[in-house]
Formats: sequence, C-alpha cells, structure tokens
Amino acid sequence: AVVSTQSTGQQEVAAVERELSCDISLLRDRIDRCNMRYSEARKRYEEAEREFIASKLELHQCAEQKEGLEEHLFTIITLNETRKSEKLEQLHQKLEQLELQENS
Repeated sequence: AVVSTQSTGQQEVAAVERELSCDISLLRDRIDRCNMRYSEARKRYEEAEREFIASKLELHQCAEQKEGLEEHLFTIITLNETRKSEKLEQLHQKLEQLELQENS
C-alpha cells in the first residue's frame, strides 16, 4: 500500500511538472513573439523618427528659402515702382517744359 501511495504521489508530482513545463513553454513562446513584435515596432519607429527629422529639416530649409525669395521679390517690385515713379516725374517735367516752350 505504501508503494502504491508513493507511485500515485510521484505520478501527481510528474503531472504537475508536465503542466508547469507546458505553461513555461507557452509563456516563453509568447515572450518570443512579443520580443519579435517589439523589435519590428522599434525598427518602424526609428525609421519614422528619421523620416520625421529629415522632413522637419527640409520644411525649415524650404521656409527659409521661400522667405528669402519673397524678400527678394518685394525688393525688385519696390525698386521697379520707384523707377517708374521717377520716370513718370521726368516725363511730366519734360511735358511741362514743352508746354512752356510752346506758349512762349
């Protein structure tokens, strides 16, 4: 009877160890899958971060270039308007001189 009780006890211990071994194996598999997903997500994140930084830098450079070109355009338009105004003033003076000569 003692042998049979020991045998039954050993079988129960062996069954518990099998369950534990199975649970451990399942958890290790899940951990491995999580590690793989984590690594893939990390790679995607790092790539997205590099792209974000590159895009932000390009955006800043384009904004600076656009601002410089707009300033240049404003300068050209202002100079052109000044020249036109000066030219109109010269023509107006010539016209007045011609009128004075005709009237004399």
